[in-house]
Amino acid sequence: MLIDKNNIELIKNNKICLIKNFVSLDKKYDFNFISDLLEKNQLKVVNKTFVGDLKDVFQIKSVSNTVDELKVFFDFLSKLFNYERDSKDEVDLFFSIVSQVGDAHVDTEDVFILGLSGLVLYRIYEEQNKDYYLEKGDMIFIPKGLKHKVIGINPRIIASIGFYGKRIN
Repeated sequence: MLIDKNNIELIKNNKICLIKNFVSLDKKYDFNFISDLLEKNQLKVVNKTFVGDLKDVFQIKSVSNTVDELKVFFDFLSKLFNYERDSKDEVDLFFSIVSQVGDAHVDTEDVFILGLSGLVLYRIYEEQNKDYYLEKGDMIFIPKGLKHKVIGINPRIIASIGFYGKRIN
């Protein structure tokens, strides 16, 4: 995992931070992976957009105990940024089968989003709108309370690592 002092400081100061090539992923995260994960672990898919066709965005909640590689990322980020443990802290997967645009929203937790497959644009609404492109192995940090929109440029899979607790200094 590659994260330098400047990126650590940005995150500690609750600033957007995109880290290109954060990690080289061991697993192949594709739709066969999603199918196997669901089958082996009896997990459920939640429809997040209710468009009613293939343009929906889907979520698989709480996968950190089923995917070792994602559990390592969760533990690493939790310890590096010294988050106070909250029962809602977890790794969720989001995926879409076709290109799609999500609604602008604000998260109540700090999120570290790891690109697993595909190309995703994150539009951040601050003083000026800014776009960040996330590819496989890239990570973006979006602090809680910051309005953003997700645009799947093509089919995509991302891991969202969320921390609800505060950071202990």
